[in-house]
Amino acid sequence: MKQTLFMRQLSAYFETHLPDVRNCSPHTIASYADAFALLFQFMYETKGISHERLDYKNFTPAVMEEFTLWLTRTRGYSGSSVKQRLSALNSFMKYASRREMKALTAYIVVSNTEKPQAASAPFPYFTLDEMRILLRLPDANKKTEKRDLVLLSLFYECGARAQEMCNLKVGDIRFGTTTKVKLLGKGNKVREVPINADVAKLLRYHIKEHELGNQRNEPLFLSQRGKKMTTACIRNLVEKYSQLAKDAHPELFPEPKYSPHSFRHSKAIHMVESGTQIIYIRNFLGHVSVQSTEVYARISQNAVAKMLTDRGKQGTPQKSGDVPIGDKNVMYPNFIDRARRK
Repeated sequence: MKQTLFMRQLSAYFETHLPDVRNCSPHTIASYADAFALLFQFMYETKGISHERLDYKNFTPAVMEEFTLWLTRTRGYSGSSVKQRLSALNSFMKYASRREMKALTAYIVVSNTEKPQAASAPFPYFTLDEMRILLRLPDANKKTEKRDLVLLSLFYECGARAQEMCNLKVGDIRFGTTTKVKLLGKGNKVREVPINADVAKLLRYHIKEHELGNQRNEPLFLSQRGKKMTTACIRNLVEKYSQLAKDAHPELFPEPKYSPHSFRHSKAIHMVESGTQIIYIRNFLGHVSVQSTEVYARISQNAVAKMLTDRGKQGTPQKSGDVPIGDKNVMYPNFIDRARRK
């Protein structure tokens, strides 16, 4: 099938302009690609237009308004997340309009699309009890879900971004008295974060089971198709297990939607609640400014205040032991010893 002008320019944008002209990091390029993956899904599901047929004429004010509402209502994205996706589309349209007059109208439409206000409400995160429940949902007797368990445990433990998890290679795990994980973050900045012994044990098992010991440059986690993980894969996993958790425990998991970043938010808040200093959390998360990290301290204080208020309204405090999650002192399920005994 002959490519449309839109698709030809989009290919050049991702293959040449972003990596070579603008020298964008793989993380930035992946973020832009995620915006277009969502656009393709929207166009196919609501308009019946496959991505190879998409062209500039399809970008009308009505379509862009509908796309914005779809991101918010169907996909559950926050105002800031929607703005980020629209900015990615706008950046490409600006690039295209400088090269083809046919793209100019589409650029004007996209750039004039009304963007939602960024929500001031607290971002979705999991409490410690909720995180324990969620990490016990994957069935360790199933190969794919066993991978999910290891991946989600590491995802939470190292407070990584979704793209950082996708970038992980086998050689990025340095086992030792304190096992450390090397993460490639925004702007190609590298940081090492320590993980606890339980997650290190899960990783050793994962690497041994998949015979990855001598493949240091191979991806640590693969998709079901045997390919490198994408942020969309991780987003689907988080949506799958958070929905299962909500169904099993309707009294918990109050947020309408959880995203991969909810794992990172949760880790940061739990570190604050455990008394970890903000400056250490900043380095752990890879924030440039400590101001980006201080929000977790404010959210944590607000959460505690809300919990005390809710308890007062209920009359009797809810004991954490009321939640059937097994050993309260254990965060990560240990399926390894059970597997060896079989």
